Amino acid sequence: MPTPAEVWTRRAHRFAFLGNSLLAPMAADAAFGLDEAFWDEFAAGEVEGPSVRRTLERLKAYARAEQVDGREIGEAVRRVNVEYARLFIGPPKPAAPPWETMYAQAGQVGEIGFGRATVAMQDLLAEAGLVLANENNQYADHLGIELLYLAELCHCCAAGADGGASGVAGDADGGSSAAAVATETREDAAAAVAGAAADEPLGCEERLHAFVREHPAAWAPAFRDRGAEAAPDGYFAPLAALVCDLLEEL
Repeated sequence: MPTPAEVWTRRAHRFAFLGNSLLAPMAADAAFGLDEAFWDEFAAGEVEGPSVRRTLERLKAYARAEQVDGREIGEAVRRVNVEYARLFIGPPKPAAPPWETMYAQAGQVGEIGFGRATVAMQDLLAEAGLVLANENNQYADHLGIELLYLAELCHCCAAGADGGASGVAGDADGGSSAAAVATETREDAAAAVAGAAADEPLGCEERLHAFVREHPAAWAPAFRDRGAEAAPDGYFAPLAALVCDLLEEL
């Protein structure tokens, strides 16, 4: 049975992979999500709820469909990236905007991509000693960045459970937060997040659950629904569903 530190570290790797998947188009040499075996490994060693299991099966089915008839991986990646552009970039505008601010009012999607949620995320990143280092200059309330920050909180929880410094970030399969959030070392990030938690009444796990409740879990379902409506048979519909399922199981 995995230790609590191992459970939190694995959660960190999962959220880092999902965050990076939403922040940039897929690269042909890192098309892990198009490999059915990757999703088997993603689920390995975990006791998943029924929603997570169903969503993982959807992702595996998508990967299987892209591997039939000996299709070139480059073509499969191109289709994913066309979908990525349509959903998250446009033109004329993204079908499923990935910024929290645009979901500030329930039941509708706004037109402005910078607001209170952006500033709140900027403050949280600064408190943790993290800086944005994404090439696309995304706002701090991009769902991918929120998931990478959540990965750092998971590393903080792992460090607390282990009674020491956090471990090194996951490998390419697990994902790394370095794609968009930079700090000197993983240990520095965990120490900074833990330090911020130590200065407040909330510990790492309480801080994590408060963040999830106030930020990604508050709007990720609406983001998921927008993506599913625009591209129901695509790659990102089950990916966004997986984000929501994992947030619910924290």
